[in-house]
Amino acid sequence: MSSVPAAVLTPEAPATAPGGTPRWRDRGLALLPPVLAYLVGHLVYTVAGALVAEPFLPITGRVRADSGLYVKIAEQGYELFLCDSDPVLAPQFAPGAWCGTAGWFPLYPGLIRLLTSTGLGAYPAALIITEVSLLVSFVLLWRLLRDTRRPVAVAVLALATLLPAGVYLHAVFPMALAGALLLGCVTLVAARRWVLAGVAGALVAAAYPMGVAVAAIGFGAVVTLIGRRELRSWAALRAGLAVVGLPLAGLGAVFGLHHLTLGHWNAYLLIQDHYGNGVHNPLHSLAKLAIEPSVIVIAEPRQDLLWVLHTFTDAELWWALVLALLAVAAAVIASGRGRLRPYDAGLALYAVAMFVGPLIAGPGVSQYRSHTLLLPALLVLRHLPARLLWPYAAVAGLIALPMGMLFSTWLLF
Repeated sequence: MSSVPAAVLTPEAPATAPGGTPRWRDRGLALLPPVLAYLVGHLVYTVAGALVAEPFLPITGRVRADSGLYVKIAEQGYELFLCDSDPVLAPQFAPGAWCGTAGWFPLYPGLIRLLTSTGLGAYPAALIITEVSLLVSFVLLWRLLRDTRRPVAVAVLALATLLPAGVYLHAVFPMALAGALLLGCVTLVAARRWVLAGVAGALVAAAYPMGVAVAAIGFGAVVTLIGRRELRSWAALRAGLAVVGLPLAGLGAVFGLHHLTLGHWNAYLLIQDHYGNGVHNPLHSLAKLAIEPSVIVIAEPRQDLLWVLHTFTDAELWWALVLALLAVAAAVIASGRGRLRPYDAGLALYAVAMFVGPLIAGPGVSQYRSHTLLLPALLVLRHLPARLLWPYAAVAGLIALPMGMLFSTWLLF
């Protein structure tokens, strides 16, 4: 029997990369672009806040109306009651309307509650979840771009940094959390880890109502692989059930939670109904949003800013529509060139679903907030030339800065 130590027979991986540089340095350099994007995003909204004399970086600078509802759910659990039973709320709603916190999804407040059990305050805990999720989002996006030509990859990263409604990715809202889970789902779909991708999709669906559109990513990928005959029979069925069924199960779990805690499985729908949200013709919603002033009520001293709000929320809406169309066009171009990856087809479907879904819910829904979840759809644009992406990114920045200013002045909620 050999007396040679096992460590000699199984040598460790070399500490240097093939080029002779230490591996830790290569890994650090690989993280540099997403970390810079993360910091530049903070800089953009810090400048936006400074332009309206409202500091953005403190916790209070990133808290708006719905932020308090997520924290309230974390601290007190869900509540649902007839608005008529509250003398303050009763005059504001039609008889029989329902009020409470059931109109907001549970994953974000659940994580806040988990962190506060360590002694953290609710708002610091919420912001930590947001910050970590945003950084993870940039890292995952950059990793998915690793085989893309560098000028194009940097342009896509710039688009992610300057997403017109991206201020919500930095705020006490579940948007960054949902974005990180979405990109995690794409990463797992790319690796054909169908069950794990479905689990990530279920978490997205439990984080934000429009997040259930994540099912389109896996569906498009599986259909593409079936068309190429790379998935057959039971393997295709299992993959489809995982990446489509589990996100739907995640949405069902939210309704189940509401049934257990509130006695109404449809508590979310009851709350949305009194806001006029439900099922609408998306074309009618689009026309209403484009023609009529914003439904947000603005205090008298800021009435002169109504046109600013309407101008830039409109611009964000059309920018998002162009993104959905570009995603579809990029997928078609990639398919024609034989470069389409299965998740590209899924992301193109997802981009359309994420744009149309909020319009179906109704013009009263915050379209721009939902549009932050178009973040993973930017990946498909890597099939387009950088000379097209950079002007598009510049337009995004021109919208993002005033949107940040509107957020800082409480004109966006």
